Amino acid sequence: MSRAHKALAILVVSTLGLWGCAKGPGSTGPERIKSLEAKVSRLEGDVKLGETAREQLRKKLAAAEEQLNKLQKDRDELEKTLTTRTSERDTLQTQYEQFRKNLRELLGSAEASAPRYLPPVTTTAAAAAATVKP
Repeated sequence: MSRAHKALAILVVSTLGLWGCAKGPGSTGPERIKSLEAKVSRLEGDVKLGETAREQLRKKLAAAEEQLNKLQKDRDELEKTLTTRTSERDTLQTQYEQFRKNLRELLGSAEASAPRYLPPVTTTAAAAAATVKP
């Protein structure tokens, strides 16, 4: 075989190969259009599902942000209340300690001013019984 025949054979085989590949399954006009329309329809459905899911997630996000803001406000109020109660406790504790100190001072001064020995206290009936002996 000459070079021309080889070149012609390669050209014919490659042309038939390209034509066969181009003609593959579903590559004809109406079938190709139907398959593409079905694919577009599926993709549009997927897009609608995605948009629905996105809207639901946006609503959930908005609700979560609203709840977060409410909880932060509650936390701030509780912190203020805690600060107030803590200062009240500290004030009362200081007053209590001052009261105890004053009581100790009063007891100390009362003990210092009291006589060392006090005679026993007797009632009149006990005294009368003691004086009358049978």
